[in-house]
Amino acid sequence: MRLCIPDLLPRFAMPVLHSANIESALIQYVESWVDLLARGDWDGAMALVEVPNYYGVLWTTADVRRALIEYGGGTEPAVTDPHASSERPRISTGAFDDGTGYWVDIDLPLEGAWTDLTAQFEFRRSGTHYFATLHDLHVL
Repeated sequence: MRLCIPDLLPRFAMPVLHSANIESALIQYVESWVDLLARGDWDGAMALVEVPNYYGVLWTTADVRRALIEYGGGTEPAVTDPHASSERPRISTGAFDDGTGYWVDIDLPLEGAWTDLTAQFEFRRSGTHYFATLHDLHVL
C-alpha cells in the first residue's frame, strides 16, 4: 500500500530539524504521547501515530488497550503521569543505518511505576518531514 504523504503534511508531520538535537526533539514527541495517554486523551495520543509501521499496521486505541490488558494479565493498567515518579524512564534512541530516520524506545509508566512494557516508535523521513509510527508495544 502506498501512502499519500502530502495529504498528511498539514496536520501532523514533524519538520526535519537540521541540528544535532534531533533525537531530543523525537524524545519529546514520544514523551508527549505518554503524557496524553496518562491524561486519558487517547484520541490525541493516537493522532501522533501518523503512518503504518513496517508491517502495515497503524496502531489504534483498541490495539494499545489490548496490549495493556495482555501486559496486565487481563486487567488494563492505567498509564500514569511520567513526571510523578522520581525515577527516570528508560529511553533509547538511534538512527537507522540507511539514513532514513530514527527510532525511540520508551518504557511506560503504569499504575505509578516504570515498567518493562516498551513503546517502540520509528520516525521515517520523507522530504522535509519525519512521520511517526508506533512500531510495537511489548516487553523488552
